[in-house]
Amino acid sequence: MSSGEGYLLIGPVSRDHIVRGDSHEVKAGGAVYYYSRLLSHLGVRHTALVTISEDDSELLEEFPDKTRIVPVYHDRTVEFENIYSNGDTAGRTQRSNFAENPIEVEDLEGLASLDWTAVLAGPLLPSDIPLRTLEFLGERHRLYTGLQGYLRHPQGRSVILKPAGHIWRVMEAGDGVFLDVNELGTISDNPLRALRMLAEHTPEAVVTCGRRGSVICHGDSRTRIRAVRAVRELDPTGLGDTYMAAYVHARRMVGPEAAGRFASLMATRKLEGEI
Repeated sequence: MSSGEGYLLIGPVSRDHIVRGDSHEVKAGGAVYYYSRLLSHLGVRHTALVTISEDDSELLEEFPDKTRIVPVYHDRTVEFENIYSNGDTAGRTQRSNFAENPIEVEDLEGLASLDWTAVLAGPLLPSDIPLRTLEFLGERHRLYTGLQGYLRHPQGRSVILKPAGHIWRVMEAGDGVFLDVNELGTISDNPLRALRMLAEHTPEAVVTCGRRGSVICHGDSRTRIRAVRAVRELDPTGLGDTYMAAYVHARRMVGPEAAGRFASLMATRKLEGEI
């Protein structure tokens, strides 16, 4: 398969507040940011179309040097506060300012017609990538979507999980979707039923389960991937995004199980602070 222009990554850049015990760190975040770090680590060409406030453009300096950035400026940058209770990477509480920064079809002018290996959509909130934009991309390219943004909704400033009304069309727009085990519970409180429902609406679905590994649904098959044990846990934010980018890249060359093992290894390296 020709590498073409490499990967197109779309979604917001966020200002992330990472709270672990007594530690408070402010940094660039968002799925696209973590996709770019993984692809840069692998030496793979990619372009990131990102939304951000021009006042916060210094956050773009945190992207890898190899990332080609195409900014779409809005009034506010989305912010997230990720609170890890007692420093535990498995338990996270989230808050957000819920800034609405949609990427419209018109923002893709000059990019949509290029020969991308695949498009990785990384919304953080339901408004980030409207369904019209997602379907436009899915009609023209291989498209993989992180579902988290379509499952996050406000309860005050807190983030709660529930599916968007058009979640099935979101899944049907592309070639695969990614979510974690907590997000899977918004599809159905019965995990097996939720997996079956995913399989009915997307060719490939990957559910990450933290220390319990991941589950890949591909056609009628279901494969469990063990997590790679971390030597140390330094950087827990963005693990699912790292897994997604690694999996999509590996799937160009290998089957779901091998791609899952590779993605699990890359996620652990991210957790250890190596990516």
